[in-house]
Amino acid sequence: METWYISIGFRTTRPFSDDLAFDMSERLEDFAAVMSMARDRKSGSAALTVDAKNWSAALDLAHTAVIEVLEIAEAEATITAVGAQNQDEFHDELNEPVYPKVVGFAEIARIAGVSRQRARQLAEKDSFPDPVIKTSQGPLYNIHVVQRWLESRANQSPSAQANTA
Repeated sequence: METWYISIGFRTTRPFSDDLAFDMSERLEDFAAVMSMARDRKSGSAALTVDAKNWSAALDLAHTAVIEVLEIAEAEATITAVGAQNQDEFHDELNEPVYPKVVGFAEIARIAGVSRQRARQLAEKDSFPDPVIKTSQGPLYNIHVVQRWLESRANQSPSAQANTA
């Protein structure tokens, strides 16, 4: 037996209430289920922990359990997504940061080898990447996108750099 983490997404024909999510979680407690709802309140997902010999057996058990609970709740639903992960993959995913690594003007200046003032000027260019987060301290940019942008500038001819400077 192996532990599997199964995610099942669904869409209902009527709004999905907080009570329905709570009731479903309660009925699926043997699977340590976690329920979530989308903002439109007609979509949701159930994340279940299943012990089974392989992913397909785990998926069958989880699918059957979710369908039964939806039927008991008289919620007409369509399954929209399914996913299965073994324990190692699940824990690897949990260790991944949710947000991209971001940098501000000071870090951009250090990476580019320019002053902070010049980093701010570069960020004003139309071709410069958009910030992913705007804070009261200033915009933050995805480090990988900024690095790619700087690399593309370094690969330009001197006349092309002058035109975009």
